[in-house]
Amino acid sequence: MADDKRTANPDYSAAAPVLSSTDAAARQALATNPDTQPEVLYYLVDDEDQHVRLAVAGNESTPGQANLILVEDEDDEVRVELARKIGRLMPGLKQTRQTKLREMTIQALERLAEDQLPVVRAALSETIKAMPDVPKDVILQLARDVEEIVSAPVLEYSPLLNDADLVELMAAGVTLGALPAIARRHGIGEAVSDAVVASADMPSIAALLRNKSAKIQEETLDGVAFDAEKIEELHEPLTVRPELSQRAMRRISSFISRALLNQLSDRGGLDNRTRRVIAEAVSERLAEDRDADTKLDADFADHLASQGKLNDEVIQGAIEKNRRSFVVHALALMSERSDAGVEKILKMRNGKATTALVYQAGLSMRTALLMQQRIAKVSPSQIVPARNGVDFPMTPDEMDIQIAHITD
Repeated sequence: MADDKRTANPDYSAAAPVLSSTDAAARQALATNPDTQPEVLYYLVDDEDQHVRLAVAGNESTPGQANLILVEDEDDEVRVELARKIGRLMPGLKQTRQTKLREMTIQALERLAEDQLPVVRAALSETIKAMPDVPKDVILQLARDVEEIVSAPVLEYSPLLNDADLVELMAAGVTLGALPAIARRHGIGEAVSDAVVASADMPSIAALLRNKSAKIQEETLDGVAFDAEKIEELHEPLTVRPELSQRAMRRISSFISRALLNQLSDRGGLDNRTRRVIAEAVSERLAEDRDADTKLDADFADHLASQGKLNDEVIQGAIEKNRRSFVVHALALMSERSDAGVEKILKMRNGKATTALVYQAGLSMRTALLMQQRIAKVSPSQIVPARNGVDFPMTPDEMDIQIAHITD
């Protein structure tokens, strides 16, 4: 039983054979065991095997003196593991009566915050970012770090940083990549929001706008809205910002997308003027979207025509999908008319004229029937049917007479 006890809680004398052996795995097992006596762990801090020292670094029973030695360990992974452990130990230090242990742990913390390797400092920052019981000067040092991976965690989460600290840090020059972390921080006040906007860093301003807990002055928000026309990444977060003023809403309605305009129009509390401005903007975007679609359709028809691929199958497919602008431009190309001339004929809603246009374009009577029904919207009683099921019901001369007088 005594031997079992020594294995579970190994002191120096019991561990001596393992410590002097060449069995690195056995030494690592000792270093990992939280019940290993501190003097044994202290001995292992200089072990030649990196995995043994890594285990010592992660063992929360390792004495403070050993932690101070490991702070200078040549292996990066050992120092990273130590940084994580020291961070985990911090909350319990307030309750401990061992003043010496507390002092040594804080000393190790401070030295790790100065480590030459960013990944070590980042591991420490990530571990202590939300802790209220760490030295504030360490938090400030990490917040000023030139590496984003180090400064961002504490800038976003540390409860020890107040708004005045954040404004001062930004004035002194927070690394640009970490600025969005401040913008995302919960509950920041107007002074911090003003400083974020003053930075003119668009990802940070976008993050601020998405931060529903951030307080932003109406004047500041109006300024962002009036300058955001060419900055698309701000459009969506501006649109959904709850305290957006009526003036700002009218301003952004002049440049945001139709989808965002729809979101804006669904908001409650819009005054009549703002509602009217948004409605007019929606109409304008619809017209712009139609123009864009028309241009795309025309370009595609030109491309197919250049390859000799405009035929009944293509036109019928476009009619079935209600791609009117494509059909109009394609018929214009095939009948050697202008788009406007084709539109004149179609808007007559005349079955004979529509059939003559399709014939002139070199297409079939089946296409003419589809054109009458789907595009020209000819009244059912006025639709010109096919002869013998497939043939045109008029002679070429008769069809020519139907549309010869219609000019472009």
